[in-house]
Order: sequence, then C-alpha cells, then structure tokens
Amino acid sequence: MIKQTHLAGSFSLPGTSITINRIGYGAMQLAGPEVWGPPRDVDAAIAVLREAVDSGVNHIDTSDYYGPHITNQLIKRALHPYPKDLVIVTKVGARRGEDKSWIPALSRQELIDGIHDNLRNLGLDALDVVNLRVGGFTEPSEGSIEEPLTVLAELKRQGLF
Repeated sequence: MIKQTHLAGSFSLPGTSITINRIGYGAMQLAGPEVWGPPRDVDAAIAVLREAVDSGVNHIDTSDYYGPHITNQLIKRALHPYPKDLVIVTKVGARRGEDKSWIPALSRQELIDGIHDNLRNLGLDALDVVNLRVGGFTEPSEGSIEEPLTVLAELKRQGLF
C-alpha cells in the first residue's frame, strides 16, 4: 500500500526511504518513432527531461528496451549526476526485435541482462525501483511468474536494486 504523506501529493514507497511526487515523467516517447532509435531532436529530448525535473517531477519511468537503450542514455546525458531525490523507475521482462517487435524476455539470463543494461545505460550502481513486465503485448499470456520473480529477488539481494 502506498501512503500519502502530505497534501502536496507525495507518497512513500512501503519498506523504503523513497518518496515520490504524484506526477512523474514517462520516458517511453523520448526515443524515435515507434519507440525505436534516437529521437528526431536529441537536444529537445534532453531539454524535456531537464524541464520535467526543474518543474518538480522526482520520478521518471523508463526501460532500457525503449529505443532500445536510447531513452536511458538520454536520461543519463540529461540528468547525471542525478539529483538526490530523483527516483528512476525502470522495467524488465521484454526486449525489442530487429524488426521493432516487442518480445517477452523473462528467462533468467534475459532478466539479468536487462538489469545490467539498465544499470550501465543509466550510469547507476543500483536501481531505485524495478517493475516486471509480464503478459502478452497484444493479448494475455499464460504461465507462472515464479521464476522471473525469483531471479529479481536474487538480484535485489545482490544490491542491484
């Protein structure tokens, strides 16, 4: 359960010292068309990120499969070293095919690689929040999430988030 801490719209994440503002920034569209490749105007994308943080946004939602890699590289270029209160929320569990398709990536090695790609491209030693992307991209999928959650729990114990 997320607890609202005051009327300004900040929330503390349970079990952490992380506080996020009600409004965050979703970075998916920073990449080029179809969330692939670089944006048409890199300088404008960097300016958008800086303006968001200057306007009080303290959490950015991203993933290294946006671009792929492009969005996280833009975030690093625009904001690193990161403000102390900036929370980067990323996700793993998918990857992009050469044909720009969205492909589930839930195997042990794909999740490990996804965490390390996020760390490298964001320039971080540990991630603040990691979300697991499960399910189909156009329809529901079947199967257990036990293995992916077990892998993420191991990576968390290693201090990667």
